[in-house]
Amino acid sequence: MKAPIDRFKGKSLEEIYKKERLLDRDNLDKNDQLAMFLAAMKVFLPWLLLILSPLIIFALLI
Repeated sequence: MKAPIDRFKGKSLEEIYKKERLLDRDNLDKNDQLAMFLAAMKVFLPWLLLILSPLIIFALLI
């Protein structure tokens, strides 16, 4: 059985930190962050509305 590939083998700590910094949140463009937020809203908003809408209607009727 082969050993797993070590992507950091032969690299210095500085090179590893440089690669990790590329994956930080700051690396994302604002448009990318907006797209991720809108995608999350597209997934979660219908469920939220299904849960909250009866409560809102009930509150408006009282």
